[in-house]
Amino acid sequence: MEQRQLEFFIAVAEELNFTRAAKRTHAVQSTVSASIRALERDLGTPLFDRSTTHVTLTAAGRALLPEAKNALESLDTARAAVEGAGLGLRGSLRVGTLAGLAVVDLPSLVGGFRKRHPGVRLHMTIAAEGSSGLLEKLRSHQLDVAFVGVDTLSLDGVDLTPIATFQPRLLVAEDHPLAARKTTAPGALAGEQFIDLPAGYCNRVRTDNDFRRAGLTRTVVVEATDLTTIPRYVEAGLGVAVVPPLRAEAGARVVPVELDPPATPWTLALARPSAIPPSRALRAFLALVPAHTDNTGEY
Repeated sequence: MEQRQLEFFIAVAEELNFTRAAKRTHAVQSTVSASIRALERDLGTPLFDRSTTHVTLTAAGRALLPEAKNALESLDTARAAVEGAGLGLRGSLRVGTLAGLAVVDLPSLVGGFRKRHPGVRLHMTIAAEGSSGLLEKLRSHQLDVAFVGVDTLSLDGVDLTPIATFQPRLLVAEDHPLAARKTTAPGALAGEQFIDLPAGYCNRVRTDNDFRRAGLTRTVVVEATDLTTIPRYVEAGLGVAVVPPLRAEAGARVVPVELDPPATPWTLALARPSAIPPSRALRAFLALVPAHTDNTGEY
């Protein structure tokens, strides 16, 4: 099993496309295909299921992927030890994030990382399914790390590092009948129309669960993929929302009202697959996050 074979295998496993894998590894597609076939012969099992339209990992391929990454990381660490600390980081880092994330200054974080480690290819991804989609991509090794919203720091197959915890409350327009109240019970919201994130997003999941436990139902009339846009929908009178304190509330004609009992808090966390030790590139990325985080309790 050669290093180049592992590099080709990882590229195909992550891209699920031989053409993109060849471009990524600066090789011709026939070389990548031949290398994968040779690796499969050596291991005595297919690593990919191939069709004319799709490439997917087999069970053997899924088992090999974290081990192949570990092997390449060990080689990189050994090479760095021999060649000295001046050797720059190499490889790729796939980062998942949430739309409208303001707690972490992502442009500054990514810019700082790229200046320090220009040899690392950095890919940023936003999942259409929110945190649940990002977590699924982590478990299937399509991402190396992701910013996710969770209500627990114990998840199968994922290591979580908390960044900030948020306490949702009701947000209403200034002229809403509840705007004059300091607190309200969820039961008082019967008949209200709600603005929230789509199913699968942390804030939506938490709020749906809270209402379900209280034996209440609600109607979501607007689904916004960016949490920071919700105050404007509330201001326009399209509905109420249960959201954490948002920087975007500044300047909007909206009023927060505490819920009694309080809504379930949720945590913004950095998540990575627990089956794979963090690479040198990932450790360098994680080390920069605190310096680019503004933890004021607002999202």
